[in-house]
Amino acid sequence: MKRDIKALSQHSFDVLIIGAGIYGAATAWDAALRGLSVALIDKSDFGSATSSNSLKIVHGGLRYLQQLDIPRVRESVRERMIFMRIAPHLVHPFPCVMPTYGHFMKGNEIMRMGLYLNDILSFDRNRLQDPEKTIPAGRVVSRKECLRLVPGIDGKRVRGGAFWTDAQMYNSERLLLSFVLSASRRGAEVANYIEAKEFLKRGNRVEGVKAVDGLTGDALEIRATMIINTSGGWVDEVLRRALKHSSRVHLSTAMNLVVRRSLLSECAAGIAAPFRFQRNNGSVYQGSRVLFFAPWRKCTLIGTYHQPYSGNPEDLQVTEKEIQDFLENVNAGYPQDPIGRDEISFVHKGFLPMDGIHRKTGEILLTKHSRLYDHFREDGLDGLISVVGVKYTTARDVAEKAVNRIFKKMGKTPPSPLSRDTQLVGGEIERFDDFLSRAVSSTPEGQSAEVVRHLVYNYGSEYARILKYGERRSDLLKTVPGSSEVLLAEVIHAIREEMAQKLTDIVLRRTDLGSAGHPGKEAIATCVRVAAKELGWNKSRTQEEVDDLEKTYEAHGLK
Repeated sequence: MKRDIKALSQHSFDVLIIGAGIYGAATAWDAALRGLSVALIDKSDFGSATSSNSLKIVHGGLRYLQQLDIPRVRESVRERMIFMRIAPHLVHPFPCVMPTYGHFMKGNEIMRMGLYLNDILSFDRNRLQDPEKTIPAGRVVSRKECLRLVPGIDGKRVRGGAFWTDAQMYNSERLLLSFVLSASRRGAEVANYIEAKEFLKRGNRVEGVKAVDGLTGDALEIRATMIINTSGGWVDEVLRRALKHSSRVHLSTAMNLVVRRSLLSECAAGIAAPFRFQRNNGSVYQGSRVLFFAPWRKCTLIGTYHQPYSGNPEDLQVTEKEIQDFLENVNAGYPQDPIGRDEISFVHKGFLPMDGIHRKTGEILLTKHSRLYDHFREDGLDGLISVVGVKYTTARDVAEKAVNRIFKKMGKTPPSPLSRDTQLVGGEIERFDDFLSRAVSSTPEGQSAEVVRHLVYNYGSEYARILKYGERRSDLLKTVPGSSEVLLAEVIHAIREEMAQKLTDIVLRRTDLGSAGHPGKEAIATCVRVAAKELGWNKSRTQEEVDDLEKTYEAHGLK
């Protein structure tokens, strides 16, 4: 995958996609698969904003049963299965439990009925041929078993637990990147660090954008028949460059903690924590909300802390007060094994669209369904569609709908979608456990099985490409200092084949080095030394890259 700025400016595309989060990446993949000429740009790196803020869960829709939103349950079940089909190395079944209390809505009886209904609605969940992707039926477990699975909660009122299986992304950043890589291999022109500054118009039609290369400062024009705005929290900011007065999205923030400790060993848990909200009239609401604890590698992800947001998306910050308030809430729900501030290794924070705030409880009312805005119908401006997504799980499905709309706008019948069944780069695996076993059993001499396992989980069927770097330089098969898994070859591969342009791209989104927290000074020094040689950085630029990475960690809650 090469960053070809000339190709962006010298060709006219069927579709230009602005914003390379998961929705933009999935749209580029679907469109390229169906034969459209595609350009995909982002003013920063691929997936560097909200898409990097995730609990890594691919939800099957159990929580939507509470509102009896059956279509949304079915959509989630289907998309969970599709993710496991097209990216079998990156998405795996994931057990979850929620403690039950009393005899009413949170009791065993209601939960048992809910699990049974969920199994009926997800009757086709196990149509994949890979046995590793099996989603078993839900069940209610005993009080003793629940407390064993979730040892840190106050067990006085616990009666049992609702136990079900969802799916988890091993590496959400690489999953998004797999969509981008796959689109590129199908002919899409993709480029990070390209910002759309102004729309090119003829009459009431948009024909392209004036853009700036953020790495060189060079200006360019990109022309396309249709433009798709998938810029997440920046949707309105982009729209205002075409429509002077435009407000489609009310933003809220979602914050998740990374705790450098494995609190739960066998499954994720939805844990009730006390919640207090002071209303405008001074009265106080006392209630509870469910926090999700998800084991991930050797850490625990905890979420989610929601707040309304106003102002420029560029000004988003993680404040110490937010961290302390959330941590207090977390420890109130998990009092037997409290988490210290020094155990928080990373804080993710991103945007979600909201419909408002519940006046009584202060709860953020998140937007339930993704939206497609055809700006010809709504604003009289042709050639422009905006996509507002609500969750990672449904990005592929929304992308499919957006591409259908593109074909119809072009006066064509949409071809059958192929993204439901076509495996992403690295996903050419029939049975994951068998593939992993063969890879580990054929571990090259001098290499560890741990490294090979790591490579399979991150690169899937393409893992051998990383090992091939050692054929010319054996030193590239050494691990980065401070890591027992990440090879120097991965740093080289990120730059040469995956369009990593900055140190933050390498450490946070191409490799596993820094996504759970600071990898250590020696690891950073090694990576930046390799990157400087590959990308031709001088001493000043090299130090600037290190400083930018350190500032990124500070901005994400690292003291």
